[in-house]
Amino acid sequence: MAFKEFREYLLEEKFSMNCLNNKIEISNYEEIDHFDNNKIIIKYSDGMVLIEGKNLIISKLMKDAILIKGNINKVEFK
Repeated sequence: MAFKEFREYLLEEKFSMNCLNNKIEISNYEEIDHFDNNKIIIKYSDGMVLIEGKNLIISKLMKDAILIKGNINKVEFK
C-alpha cells in the first residue's frame, strides 16, 4: 500500500456515504447547498448528492460528517 493510500485510509479524507434504516451518514463533504424538510443537497469534491423525502432532519452536524434522518425516498448523485 502506497503512503498516500495509507494516509487516506487512516485520515478518511475521501467522501463516503452509508445508508441505514431511514438514515444517511455522509463523511468528508464540502458544504450543505440546500436544506429543507423535503430535500437536502450536499456538495462534495466530485459533485453533489440530492436526498429527497419527508421530515428530513440533520441530527448530527460536524465539520466533516453529517447524519440525516427521515423518510428517505430518493438519493441521487449529480
